Amino acid sequence: MNRFISGYIEGYYGRLFSFEERVGIVRKLKEIGATHYLYAPKEDLFHRQDWRKPYPASWLKEFSAFVTGSRKSGIRVVPGLAPGLSYRYQSAEDFEILLRKLKSISASGCEEAALLMDDISPELPKADEKTFHSLGEAHAFLLQQLRKRLPKLRLWFCPTVYCDAFAPKGMCDDIYLKDLARGIPKDIEVMWTGPKIISKRLAPPDLQTVNRILGHKTILWDNLYANDYCPGKIFLGPFLNRPASVRSTSAGLLLNPTGLYQTDLFLLDLLGGFLKGKSPQETWKHVVSAHKIPAEFLKIASLLSSPFEATIPPAKSIDTLRKALKPLIWEWKSPLQLELYPYLYTLDADLRLLSVGKDKPDTTWIRKKYSPIISKILNQHLETGG
Repeated sequence: MNRFISGYIEGYYGRLFSFEERVGIVRKLKEIGATHYLYAPKEDLFHRQDWRKPYPASWLKEFSAFVTGSRKSGIRVVPGLAPGLSYRYQSAEDFEILLRKLKSISASGCEEAALLMDDISPELPKADEKTFHSLGEAHAFLLQQLRKRLPKLRLWFCPTVYCDAFAPKGMCDDIYLKDLARGIPKDIEVMWTGPKIISKRLAPPDLQTVNRILGHKTILWDNLYANDYCPGKIFLGPFLNRPASVRSTSAGLLLNPTGLYQTDLFLLDLLGGFLKGKSPQETWKHVVSAHKIPAEFLKIASLLSSPFEATIPPAKSIDTLRKALKPLIWEWKSPLQLELYPYLYTLDADLRLLSVGKDKPDTTWIRKKYSPIISKILNQHLETGG
């Protein structure tokens, strides 16, 4: 398959979609011209923590209906399993359990499936130390086994070292990557997040090394808008620093966003601009308008833009920003606003901390708005005049 892969990853911590919401995401994927939905939520116990347990028949029925409906819409569902927390690489029993599990979910009509070994210890389990040189070699061996037993299934793989930053000695000298590359079947799609877990830029130069090591293009797992690692924040800015040219050095790009349904529909529209080769800034303005977000949002949007653009606004702008937030918090009514409400409300409170004069916060207000720990720190700062 040479078509550029694009779409949505349900791969975050802390949230889990309903099947109704997944169907809505698929409708959006079709609308923007995307191709895939990767099912890999960390909070699905059967996906990760209890991977040895079979999915209930009722869930498999719902999943099968979801896969069938998605296929009719032109979207391929890729079910994933993440057994790395407890998988025993020498165990024939574990392999057969994993194989049965992959067969059971792919039997729903999936032509592709994913093995995810992200966010686990990079150390080889002690029980496997005499058999394998590294965890990378163990993963390559497992993928070889799966390829032999599932010859018709297109396999995706998320390695334990899934970004440049996880190879502190250098990508070319990383034992895990070297051993993985030596043994992994060449037709397996490998996912990569770029230079870092959350990459500020994803451009052709950022992928040259990993592509050279693995011998083929990787699929980009893009965490730009993810907030499971910082659930008190939200990022809603333009889809910047992902030039169209990255399509020449990657096999695909999928968003792993927030797990907030309305918010993710908004973010997928930004991905749609990328897929159509449009300007990120112009796409963003169009999407804000299309989602009927009030014009006041434009005045505060830079404060909710990305993980890389956090700035403290000058004191002279505080009143203007808070006036813009007021209708967004209290007057704007929509499903998207309900999801954004806590972030908008918290932003207003944070801005008030910078206020002076009559709006300057006192200790009572701070205790009301913030957790006991943060309240104590802020009030100590207030009392010392720091």
